[in-house]
Amino acid sequence: MLQRLKQRIADMRTIKTLSEGAERHANAMGEREPGPEHFLLAALDLPDGLAQRAFVRAGADPARLRAGIAAAHGAALAAAGADPALLAGEAPVPPGTGAYRAKGSMETVMRSLADWPRAAGEPLTGAHVAAVVASSTQGTAARALKAIGIDAAMLAAAARAELDEAARRVA
Repeated sequence: MLQRLKQRIADMRTIKTLSEGAERHANAMGEREPGPEHFLLAALDLPDGLAQRAFVRAGADPARLRAGIAAAHGAALAAAGADPALLAGEAPVPPGTGAYRAKGSMETVMRSLADWPRAAGEPLTGAHVAAVVASSTQGTAARALKAIGIDAAMLAAAARAELDEAARRVA
């Protein structure tokens, strides 16, 4: 029971780090509310390095994700008949105040992370986030991955493989 409590506290710290990082990424890109794509950027920043390794294992450059998000936003503007050049003027927005707010699509990500079957003592990592976000077939994150040529299924499988390797290293 004590181990489970320690696990939940560690997971809450990781979620806090991810949420704050996602908000910073969203704000830097001119958005007030983070979405799964920003959460994935935050996962790439985690010190565990597992999301970074999952990208590399999938044959992708994690540094290109930000460009993929911009491309997805530009494509969405173009599809709506707006000029994608509108994004060029995007300025960072200040962080929000008050309660944490995120896009509605984050609910699915958070629920999936909470429901992930993890062994006792297995920490929540960037690879979990990468696997969950890459498993989504809709939304900006899915379009961003596609825009930079990342096969989402391969990324999700690579993230799971990184989790398996990390578990073997601990055992």
